[in-house]
Amino acid sequence: MTDHNEPRHPIRIVAQRTGLTPATLRAWERRYGVVDPDRSDGGQRLYSDADVERLNRMRMLTEAGRAISLVAELSDEEARELLTEDREAAVAEAPSPVLPSEADAGSIVDEAFEQVRAMHGAGLESVLRRSAVTLGAVPFLELVLTPLFYRIGTAWAAGNLGPAEEHLATQVAERVLAWLTDPTSARNGAPRIVVATLPGERHGLGVELVSATAALEGWSVVSLGIDLPPRDIASGARRVDADVVAVSMVNPDLIESSLVALRDLRKALADDVRVLVGGSASARLAMAAFPPGVERIGGLADLRSALSGTVTT
Repeated sequence: MTDHNEPRHPIRIVAQRTGLTPATLRAWERRYGVVDPDRSDGGQRLYSDADVERLNRMRMLTEAGRAISLVAELSDEEARELLTEDREAAVAEAPSPVLPSEADAGSIVDEAFEQVRAMHGAGLESVLRRSAVTLGAVPFLELVLTPLFYRIGTAWAAGNLGPAEEHLATQVAERVLAWLTDPTSARNGAPRIVVATLPGERHGLGVELVSATAALEGWSVVSLGIDLPPRDIASGARRVDADVVAVSMVNPDLIESSLVALRDLRKALADDVRVLVGGSASARLAMAAFPPGVERIGGLADLRSALSGTVTT
């Protein structure tokens, strides 16, 4: 598994993952010492996963109205606690949530999709954050974010959206999901779930959605990312003593190879570790097509039901 403190991300990637411009990243480093990136042999800044997480926390704290000069001095633990206070205050001040109708959620999806078409990342993030607060985390995931990306995928396949719009939407959604679930921390003794995609699967939003849903259900989540061989997923699951391994199947061209990979993954895990699979490609198959011991999940509601049967109180 990757070392959390290994310097490996260039500034361009960090800008995409945090929503901060390269100029802001350099200024925060020079003036306030927010992070101290390493340097490549050629002098290029290289950031670790821990740096990216800290930068995201600093961004969220400054978006709430705080000066970077003040929050830059906070430790990671202090920043997490302050973000928790902000999120609890936002929920307390929001109108009492009501059960949203499909029409309500559909209008939010329409608004968000128009922001995607306009390549307006800030507007999209505002729509998604506002709906997460007003609807609640679970309805937001199930009624807004999932349908939004289904529409984006359909438009992309029809040639009505380009890769740039899809990439922008994915980056914004990942930031919103990080805001929604961070600093969610599982209690001691919480069951563990490992989330990943199989070889060739390079779309990571499904991993993010499953991770967020599991975190909100009280699980300790270990996300291994995308495009991993079954042996590496199984190795990670053994190292963290996972109760469940969840994988996402999205690419229809990979169905046959993914079924082979699922079979290998199931064999590499202990019998008492559940293997869940979801995603649009998996929905094309009958249950009988999956290897024995692999459970197909139809959507986030099904995932929540599956996980609730494992969580102990």
